[in-house]
Amino acid sequence: MPISSSIQTTINNSRKNDSYFDSLNELVRYFQSRPGLVPSPTHSSLPDQQEDQSRPETQKHPQLVVTHDFKGGYYENPFKRTYSFEWLSSVDIFVYFSHHRVSIPPKQWITAAKTHHTRILGTLIFENDSFEDLRFLLSGPQLDGSSQTNPPTKYYTSLKNTPISTYFADRLIDLAIRHQFHGWLINIEIDVLKSLRNHALAGLFVNAIKIWVEYLRKQGQIRVGSDWEVSWYDSVSYHDGSLRWQSALRPQHNLTFFSAASSIFLDYHWSARHLRDTQLLVDQVFDLHRPPDSYPRETLETLDLSFQHSMDVKVATHQLRRSVLYGVDVFGRGCPYGGGFSSWKAALDILNASFSVALFAPGWTWESDVLQQDRTNSQESDPQWWDLWWRDERYFWIGLLEDPDPSSNNDQKGSNEKLVSLEPPNAYIDSLRIARETKQEEPKKGVGFSELPQHKPLLELFPVRHKRLSTSFYTNWSLGSGHGIWVSGEHHFDPLHGIGDWTDLAMSSPKHDLSIRGGSVWSLCDGTIVQTGVARCELVEDVGWSGSGCVEIKEQVNDQAPRGTAKYLWMNTTSVRCSSEMECRLVWKPIDAQGASAAPLGVVFQVNDPSTQKTNSRNDPTISGNFSDASARPPVVTLSLVPMSNSALEASNMETRELENGWYESTCRLKSSSSSPSTIVERLGITTTPGSRFSHYVGEINLTPSSHSDRVIHQTQTQPPNSLEVIWQPDSTQQPITIDCPAANSQSRFINKPGKILWKFPTSSGSMETNDNHHEEVLAWLIFIANDGSSDCNLNKDEQMNHRLIGVVKGFQKFDINGFNAPLIVNDRPSNGKGVEIWNVIIKGIGMHGRVVCIGFCSLG
Repeated sequence: MPISSSIQTTINNSRKNDSYFDSLNELVRYFQSRPGLVPSPTHSSLPDQQEDQSRPETQKHPQLVVTHDFKGGYYENPFKRTYSFEWLSSVDIFVYFSHHRVSIPPKQWITAAKTHHTRILGTLIFENDSFEDLRFLLSGPQLDGSSQTNPPTKYYTSLKNTPISTYFADRLIDLAIRHQFHGWLINIEIDVLKSLRNHALAGLFVNAIKIWVEYLRKQGQIRVGSDWEVSWYDSVSYHDGSLRWQSALRPQHNLTFFSAASSIFLDYHWSARHLRDTQLLVDQVFDLHRPPDSYPRETLETLDLSFQHSMDVKVATHQLRRSVLYGVDVFGRGCPYGGGFSSWKAALDILNASFSVALFAPGWTWESDVLQQDRTNSQESDPQWWDLWWRDERYFWIGLLEDPDPSSNNDQKGSNEKLVSLEPPNAYIDSLRIARETKQEEPKKGVGFSELPQHKPLLELFPVRHKRLSTSFYTNWSLGSGHGIWVSGEHHFDPLHGIGDWTDLAMSSPKHDLSIRGGSVWSLCDGTIVQTGVARCELVEDVGWSGSGCVEIKEQVNDQAPRGTAKYLWMNTTSVRCSSEMECRLVWKPIDAQGASAAPLGVVFQVNDPSTQKTNSRNDPTISGNFSDASARPPVVTLSLVPMSNSALEASNMETRELENGWYESTCRLKSSSSSPSTIVERLGITTTPGSRFSHYVGEINLTPSSHSDRVIHQTQTQPPNSLEVIWQPDSTQQPITIDCPAANSQSRFINKPGKILWKFPTSSGSMETNDNHHEEVLAWLIFIANDGSSDCNLNKDEQMNHRLIGVVKGFQKFDINGFNAPLIVNDRPSNGKGVEIWNVIIKGIGMHGRVVCIGFCSLG
């Protein structure tokens, strides 16, 4: 959350938020001190699970699994601009990894994963000298009668007379439900045979691990649902308990663990031979496959007999190959091709073998010593460092583009239909590193010898796919970090008293699909869809509507391109199940408001009706539209792309109105035909009038059920927004606000007032609502502070001189403060350096349509 650095808050303190545990005993004490932490042991609290979505087992494509290991984990600093992972839309599973015993993904990362419909896992790890804690995992704690668990702990007798306890497996499921993530990576890198010094005991011990892992998977599926994932990192051999990485599926060593888990994460030291060996074994499993009903169903009571059924289910649901995750270490460390900017080569080999890719430590683009050679004159906290990192990060994931030279090849038709790929200086530096580490000949410097001609951005291998169905879609394309923040087209940057640099992955929104190789501009010409140009689409921060910035779209000049009756540009892949009526909203701004190319923008849709099994073709759609007089200001244009056979969506109520700071809002109402109740919007895009060029900033786009927007519009037009109940809970000292005397030449003073601020929706009975019924309607919370006693946040700008934006919060509805910096008040400054002032905190909830849906305030006393 972008919170003012002047606010001393504990909300981002990972220890106080119990984000990790260094031992299992810590976990036991945590739950013993919080009885009833998860009130319903059989109810899924994962919101995504509660909608009718595409289940993971129905997906067939190879997966991209990303394992986060940035500086050991929990490095996030809300008051600095640091690393953020911005490509979750293309990721199937994101693993938050650290070397703590139990690592829970931070709230901000969970919020971002939910926004992008990406499953996210925590990590349970045992390494080095932690064998006794691993033994404790299987035996469980000794509980007295007052410490009974819900669900009751089960015991499986396998390890001689020592039963296998499910206590910790149940608690890990509790943590996932409590924090709303989707499962665990299990990483056991301990030599069990060496620890026990007995082959028979080691065999019993690893079989106990297998049963425990299988219980975690099966019970998690029962309590959470099909989104539950238990991924096994291959290290301990099932054959004898030794620590032996296989780099392939092996019948003796790891196939049994694979059957117990949802997926297996193989290490990075593989070769083409390992890929072939795994392919052969998978083919054998397919040959032995029988319908899952041929075997007794898998139950919690028969986990030691469930190998064949588990493997048959993986085959029957098309999950067998895609559940084999081959590791790619971006740092290299024995990985084929040396990692770094060549990581895509290893990923391509894995995909060609029809397996999934588990990318480890993508923070290499920030941390690598090699890449820091051109950052020697800056510190990590300097803006220049972030700029250079963002250049290298984009090159790794999406590539770098620039406009073509207009003076070259001007006479050739279509010469400006392609953008020029760039190679950053660090690409050659990294190729030298790889050559040294792999003992190959050093490459020659220059474009002709560098990696550029064949470089593939990683996301070229992993395009954005349709994930789960949802009832709405929103994005402002914001990054998870920023230099100040944009709110309604106004930039707020006040490092001393307001919002400065920040990092918060919760603010990250789905990125556009146009990053790689630019975006194709399509036109309808004589009834046929043809590509008529290309547009450069870049995330920029010097202009914005909300969040960190916006998307700048510049279509390349192509005078030879045919002019059709409509032109459009796809922006985002979506999977929105349409209700009977939907509302779409697009916020945009011309780059040059007075220029000849300053044409209006509208929205375009690609629609699919699964009930008819007919998907609209990208190459032969039917487009219908409504155009106003092009000279009108603001003009109106809204297009909808619908199947040829019948209009699954009908557009109406098309309006365009001017917003603040030169921005415009185009809206339309979409009505799903009664014959197509299962209509799905699969892509959203922008369109403009024939004969014009795309030369615009795009601030946000959303598609929501009309019931949400109707309620919001009615509130803003006829009555005030809903009231929030905002509560200030001072600390136990109950001291009044005190003002520390500022030092000489200081521009601010410190307002010392520790306590907690909470805000919730009041219920009809007057009590504060604790459920999430309204949360889907609130995109973000704006937090203002005022020292004039005012509580009205609807004042105009001139009247809001004493209102400062100190936070934009997403995913939280409370935070603790110790105090805050405030500007000097020359006329009212107390002569003794201390005094009492009236300070109010004002909270505004912003809905998916950019309007205020709720307001509340409280006095700090």
